[in-house]
Amino acid sequence: MASDMKFEDGTLLRLRSPEPGGMPPLSLMPGFGAHRLAVRVEVERLDVAEGINQVTFSGELRAANGLGWIGSIMPVSVPLRTKVNVRPVELIIPVTSEQVLELEKHRNGQDMAVQLNVEGALLQSSGHPFADVQEVRRVPASVWENQIEQLGLAVSFTITVPLPMTDGLLATAAKHLQTADRQITAGEYSDAIRETRLAVGDMRKLNIWPSNGTKKRDDQGQDDRYGALLDQLAGQADGYAELVQALFNQASGPQHNDGAIGNASWVRADAIALNGMAASLLHRLAEEVRTGGAR
Repeated sequence: MASDMKFEDGTLLRLRSPEPGGMPPLSLMPGFGAHRLAVRVEVERLDVAEGINQVTFSGELRAANGLGWIGSIMPVSVPLRTKVNVRPVELIIPVTSEQVLELEKHRNGQDMAVQLNVEGALLQSSGHPFADVQEVRRVPASVWENQIEQLGLAVSFTITVPLPMTDGLLATAAKHLQTADRQITAGEYSDAIRETRLAVGDMRKLNIWPSNGTKKRDDQGQDDRYGALLDQLAGQADGYAELVQALFNQASGPQHNDGAIGNASWVRADAIALNGMAASLLHRLAEEVRTGGAR
């Protein structure tokens, strides 16, 4: 995609996307609470008026389809009197973790689409010094998800807890939850719920917290109540798993559409809620194993 930026004095610049196969058109560099979002463009010099030596770009980045403002482009100057006719330029937009989370919620596992509004300024021009272009950039979901992964713990899409990763059932449960986290990022919500259910199953196999308890609430100790939480979470995840199986088999065989849960639809919020609760309980269970139950 290319757009021509024409100024009143006759200066003509062409902005276009980088060639496929090179650097990603959008990239994220992690920071402390705020991150560096870079949009890469190539600037081709088609015609430059006399006395013009450089152009300054600024503007803003918006989510496509009217989803709202993301941030302002930091001003960047590009020389125009060089032997190189086409120059790569990075347009930098600072974004917070909260903004990245909002983008992920709106992206919903699909390709990332942004609207780039770029304003050029020729400060040495004798005519009107400003011109602008507007483009929609689309980044494949797989490319964007790689950028999200590079943020590491700077952005959490479920809940940030230190998961046990040594060995045994605790480590297996943690790996299931990490897989679920990646699937949430990719928009694979049913698969994420299934991984959460597997994690809860591993946690129950440790038999540290009682399951299927029959004690009255006032008679339940701390372990009893943690066990009841696992029972409830496993029950909810089992219900999701039945739906997952029904979805996979929807073209061949009867649907699992009986009962109150049959008409429900499972979305990102369901996957995040279950994964977050399971991760929190796993963190507490790991402490129980580490201390041998001592408090």
